[in-house]
Amino acid sequence: MKNIIIKCAAVALASASLAFSSCSDFDRINEKPMVAGPLQTKPYYALNQAFKGYMQEPYYGERTWILSWAVYAHFNGFDDYGILTGDYNDEWNGGTYGLIAGSIKNSVVAMKLVDEHLAAGTTETEAKFLPNLKLFARIWRVMTMADFTDCFGPMPIEGFQGENPEFKSVEEVYAYLFRELAEVVPAIDLTVVPTDDQAKCDPAFEYDAAKWKKFAVSLWMRLAMRLSEAAPATAKAEFEKAVAAGPGILTADEAFCIQEAPGATWDDYTPVYGRGYRLSVSATFTNLTTNLGVSSAAVLADPGKVLYKTAPGDRYDAFVKPADYLGKRFEKHYELNTDNPTQGFFFDGIPAAIDPRALVYYYLPGDNENRLESGYYPTLGNIKAPIVEYMYDTAAEGKNDASRLEKTETEVTYAWNGYTSCFVMDDIAMGHNGFVWGGTSMKTIGGCFPALDDRFRNGKTPGRVFFGPWETYFLLAEAAVRGWNVGGTTAEAAYNKGIETSLDYHGMGALYADYIASESYNRLGTSVRFSHTAEPSATVMKYVDGYTGEEKSWTYEYPKAANTLYARVAETPALNDALTKIITQKYIANAPWQALECWSDHRRLGLPFFEIPCSSVAMNTMPEWSKQSYLGAQKPGYFYQRMKYPSSLSNADPAEYRHAVELLGGADEPVTPIWWAIGGH
Repeated sequence: MKNIIIKCAAVALASASLAFSSCSDFDRINEKPMVAGPLQTKPYYALNQAFKGYMQEPYYGERTWILSWAVYAHFNGFDDYGILTGDYNDEWNGGTYGLIAGSIKNSVVAMKLVDEHLAAGTTETEAKFLPNLKLFARIWRVMTMADFTDCFGPMPIEGFQGENPEFKSVEEVYAYLFRELAEVVPAIDLTVVPTDDQAKCDPAFEYDAAKWKKFAVSLWMRLAMRLSEAAPATAKAEFEKAVAAGPGILTADEAFCIQEAPGATWDDYTPVYGRGYRLSVSATFTNLTTNLGVSSAAVLADPGKVLYKTAPGDRYDAFVKPADYLGKRFEKHYELNTDNPTQGFFFDGIPAAIDPRALVYYYLPGDNENRLESGYYPTLGNIKAPIVEYMYDTAAEGKNDASRLEKTETEVTYAWNGYTSCFVMDDIAMGHNGFVWGGTSMKTIGGCFPALDDRFRNGKTPGRVFFGPWETYFLLAEAAVRGWNVGGTTAEAAYNKGIETSLDYHGMGALYADYIASESYNRLGTSVRFSHTAEPSATVMKYVDGYTGEEKSWTYEYPKAANTLYARVAETPALNDALTKIITQKYIANAPWQALECWSDHRRLGLPFFEIPCSSVAMNTMPEWSKQSYLGAQKPGYFYQRMKYPSSLSNADPAEYRHAVELLGGADEPVTPIWWAIGGH
């Protein structure tokens, strides 16, 4: 089958082989099922392979998820590879390109097999089920095609049809996806019940037609909202069509999630976060969640035993800091040319208030003994925080006892501190920062910064979430704010329900009432209470001089609303308006699974607030950036915008590659916005 996507994949597609372990007779099928004989292959086996391949075995999980998507979304803090400053890896991009293409291919194979089986005649049971299966394959293809175009930009629409397809613009791709959903959703037969053999090949819904329809409706809403700035009339029309088509995913049991495999070593169902990376929390995430919602005491009391095996008692009391405390300041050991308002500070303890989900997602340094799950380091061992860490003389050549600055001794146990996006390769100051590069321990970043909890790395959660009910509610809330027809709910009701379903999902529902009533600002100037829209103002806070130990005062300045990327789309730029609240909560609720969606929201709206990267040197990979960029307004070119096409595409078909770049409307570079993003239309 001649096809540009497959032809140009940088790696051999795992999806070329249609072996599947849980569908026993599928192991006998040839690598090319249509060649082996379409009537020998069950269509639902092929679609199962589309699901299976997209779960991302360790090769893809590492390159696509850990090193790319989770970095773009500012979930991962420490970025060893300079990705957030515009660098890229051709092999990783090729792997992602091939991964998505492979899943699209197998959904198309499933659709073709349905046609073959129905044309040849089949059992009465399959004659009822297969038309639905083809619709499910089309829904899956819509999702994966959207992922492809949202990552790379222009792509072929008519792929896997037996000839080289032509690349189409992102706008054309979205128009096609909407046509598909408009045809598919009303055609699903909700009376069809799959057989056990059919159901076991759907790891998400067991081919429950009602759940597939709900997923399609929610997906329709997601894709419609993607065009809110580039094509607002189309976005409104398509969103309202989705709402009219029926309810989307609204409860946890309807969530589209697929269970990962605990203990797998190299399998498609091996957890995508399962590789031995540090996965430390970002400054973006800590800024969003610090001082947001409820007191740390309420979270650490652990309602429902979500965090701890037994009651934690008073073990954390001495580490909880006052609400007006910023941390210890080490301005000589951090690059300060960023608009991150907490840059230069290291928060050496637990904030007085924190979003309860923050401590579900990330475990505190040293918080291992009583934690249900802690950090996951298969290659380094389970790291506990050093009791103390130091800074080192920036004039010295290395880190040793002689260059250690004794007065900088810092307790790092239970420190809630995030890492700012930064280019660090030639950074002398960062090289002497003991929190990052280590003095007491070469594993310092694993010991001094919160890291992703093991429950999201070991396959023990209910599954990798592709679409959760909270996202449907936040989409409805945003649509209501825009004045679209959302079927009778209000923006506030949908917003609160999104928060409630997210907290319930993580066992923190007991905190809901206090959480939604909170009016305290996070470090970026956003509060929880929907009706609380007063903008924050500068406030005097306390900090400790990291070099002398003196307690001092600091006038804390929130980001300037007029300088944010959000200001490019908002009529009245703000830090605490309804839309900022909605996207902030959507971001927190979608972590850590929906990295691609969170990245897309930021590209679309500039929300939530991502800090401008810092660096001690000029960056060729981000040509618009300079050391003075942080003093002015944010630009799209300061943030990662897309994945560059892999070189295999330009090598295989130079003419079509040039066509794709022409449709992109800019250079084939990571900082070029795609059509629906800020700066792309």
